[in-house]
Amino acid sequence: MKLRINGFTNEFEFYEDKVNVLQIKNTKCFTNIIQKLNDKIEGIDLDEIYLLDNKENELKMQNEMYMLTDLFNIDFNSKKVLQKLYNKISESIENGEDTRLQSLFVEIRKYIVEEINEFPFEFIMSDNIDIINILKIYNLKIDISSYQTILEKIEFLIDLNSTLDIFNILVIPNLKIYLSNEELVELYKYSLYNNVKLLLIEKEFNEKLEYEHILVIDEEFEDYII
Repeated sequence: MKLRINGFTNEFEFYEDKVNVLQIKNTKCFTNIIQKLNDKIEGIDLDEIYLLDNKENELKMQNEMYMLTDLFNIDFNSKKVLQKLYNKISESIENGEDTRLQSLFVEIRKYIVEEINEFPFEFIMSDNIDIINILKIYNLKIDISSYQTILEKIEFLIDLNSTLDIFNILVIPNLKIYLSNEELVELYKYSLYNNVKLLLIEKEFNEKLEYEHILVIDEEFEDYII
């Protein structure tokens, strides 16, 4: 898998044992690339930046990438996350051998039928029970109160992804502003262990850390790997 940006020589390869750092020194270029990535992750079709597989086929970024732009307010209960969670729970219940929930649904339906029979007109009611709609009724959400620091929150998001398969690449702009080198290396090891590819986008130059694979775009828009 690799990232290709029009106008630059190097393609940014994603490796199983490396964390990618895209270092962009020009402010306008830095902002533009983040904007373009975010647009494509949101499903906007652009011809300036591409995510490709090993056979040069373009991959849909909205299926492969997840971008964190506000590290203090990570939305663990976004529509995308909850949909994945609800589908996972529904699949588990439907494939399970325990029939107690289905029996409860039948009892609830019987109760509703008894009530509506008091009305002087006919009704139509589905026989199918949608577990996802039941979960929505109960407003099921993920409790994140135990995760306070930025590092804890990102690691929890990686854990969540291991269960729900939300993304393959986690994109985080400006992460190095908030974490120490020791915390960064800890996060790198954690993401690699959980098969999550990290893409950091940074403006300031920092020393190269263990596991990092860095593509620099300098002030003159020259790009090179270090």
